Amino acid sequence: MNALRIHIHHESPDAFVASLEKRLPDCELVCWRSDEDFLRGLPEAEVILAYRPPRGQWARASRLRLLQMSGAGVDTLLPAPDLLPGVRIANARGIHGPHMSEFALAMILAFEKRLPTWREHQQKREWVYHGMGTLAGKTLGILGLGAIGREVARVGGALGLRVIGTQRTPKPVDGVESVLPPERTADLLRQSDFVVVLLPLTAETRGLLNADMLACLPRHAVLVNLARGGIVDEQALARALRERRLRGAALDVFEREPLPAESPLWDLPNAILTPHVSGWFPGYADGVAEILGENLARLETGEPLRNEVDPARGY
Repeated sequence: MNALRIHIHHESPDAFVASLEKRLPDCELVCWRSDEDFLRGLPEAEVILAYRPPRGQWARASRLRLLQMSGAGVDTLLPAPDLLPGVRIANARGIHGPHMSEFALAMILAFEKRLPTWREHQQKREWVYHGMGTLAGKTLGILGLGAIGREVARVGGALGLRVIGTQRTPKPVDGVESVLPPERTADLLRQSDFVVVLLPLTAETRGLLNADMLACLPRHAVLVNLARGGIVDEQALARALRERRLRGAALDVFEREPLPAESPLWDLPNAILTPHVSGWFPGYADGVAEILGENLARLETGEPLRNEVDPARGY
């Protein structure tokens, strides 16, 4: 009997090979190092581990049974109307929570403790005093109380923040004072000193934080986007930051990545920009390999997949 073959389409496929060899020693691994490799090999693939697969080619994947995405977001895949019925899709949500919550709080603390200001003075060899704030008693708004959002809520609450958030179907969440439906996003923004964006990018959330929504934020508020760039109107955000209608923003994701050199965000002193790294951590590939191994077993028994994606919802 031939070994199950897993095809890996990723910018850095070798990063997953060692983890998959350890977790699934009986499987054969094939690395697709280019889109051309992907297109050639697609008709024979039964299991694919992917990050940003080419669009418009899924009708050729006649043998495909499982498509395991290596990240939490599936906007690089969906919508995929040409994906054949019966193909199961899963993502890697849940492995990022502790690490992204640390990143979110690091960005919030950077502004509250004025780290960018101190860095500027250090570079100029200036000894200047500024007052600083404290998190206790302030409000953290979380757009998207999924696995990562709940972890951000837990850590934020431990630092004394009052936590509110949105959820598609509101239900009580430990440590969250008020859970609001998406239609009340503007209410959340008006109440928040800090906002962390953790929504999936779907037709409903694309462009959600436009100029009107950003205007709901208090002038002293800080926006942290760790979700997808397409959720925030970057031009409107840049204007708000430049005109000091918003205290600051920490952005790890952008509409176009890498962020173009001509983007106005680069030159703003009240913006912290990072290159889509908030979800990475040592052992990331091991976490993905664990999910894929579990899903291969579930595929054979007909059980629901771990982190199964609903293509209609887009997450």
